Amino acid sequence: MIAYTLIDITETKSYRSADQKLNHQQANFMTFFQTLCLRSNYGYENSPVIEKLSEKKLRELGFGTDYKGSHNVWRLALTVDEGRTFGDIKTFEEDFDLVPVINALDETIKINNNVFRTADKKAKNITFKADDT
Repeated sequence: MIAYTLIDITETKSYRSADQKLNHQQANFMTFFQTLCLRSNYGYENSPVIEKLSEKKLRELGFGTDYKGSHNVWRLALTVDEGRTFGDIKTFEEDFDLVPVINALDETIKINNNVFRTADKKAKNITFKADDT
């Protein structure tokens, strides 16, 4: 499964740095990962990758209609223990909706309420897709 988000979840491994931005990025990553693992243990091999995606690609991935133009998107390929399945993507969306985040990092979207959004068709800022590879 692959997670895509317009929220900065850069994994900096910085927790008590003098650079608050690095700490906040790591805090968002930890919030993301802890929310992900509410129901089962998941993993990843590589840190989130940031890409600039077009508005057309954002729509294809299922992001909200409020986001016009190209935007930064963080992509993280997820793994699950052998013999287990990821389960229903709808469950992840339910878990993530309205989970607080820190904004004003490297996002290119305006975040009005500092939360992950999955249920609002206009403001959806995180999506999950089956890995097609």
